[in-house]
Amino acid sequence: MLPTIELLDHRDRAVAQRIHAIQWAAYTQEAQLLGVTDFPPLRQTVERIQDSEEQFLGAVALGTLAGIAAIEQTQGPQALCISSLVVMPAMQRRGVASALLREVLRRFGSHTLVVSTAAANGPALALYGRFGFAELDRRLAGSLELVRLGRATMPPEPYRKESS
Repeated sequence: MLPTIELLDHRDRAVAQRIHAIQWAAYTQEAQLLGVTDFPPLRQTVERIQDSEEQFLGAVALGTLAGIAAIEQTQGPQALCISSLVVMPAMQRRGVASALLREVLRRFGSHTLVVSTAAANGPALALYGRFGFAELDRRLAGSLELVRLGRATMPPEPYRKESS
């Protein structure tokens, strides 16, 4: 069963707490995958989520919030960043992340989209690759190598003169 995607009111404390719980579970799992103990996403708080200028999309599956995607504006009005795309560990490998990413592209595909993930996070790199994201650059954040990926706006169809 595919999840339904909805815009979340992250200013509501109860919603922010649910977002935080999913981020905490997913980022704890990712930190273990990467073998790091100091992982900046785990410093997120409910209050920061509530105060955020990001837009949060939630994937609801089997009556529960299973994953979230957070989108924020970057430099310039046409560039957006997927600042978070996480799924509850128990709901992974069920199409939740793909459904979220499809909705991000449906809503924001007219913008250039960027996202960063750890170079060692094979599942995330594969997911973004399937949706047309390509590596832009790499950088070190402490001992962690990060990959920044981008997906340009979809170009309009070329003009084709009707043949007579």
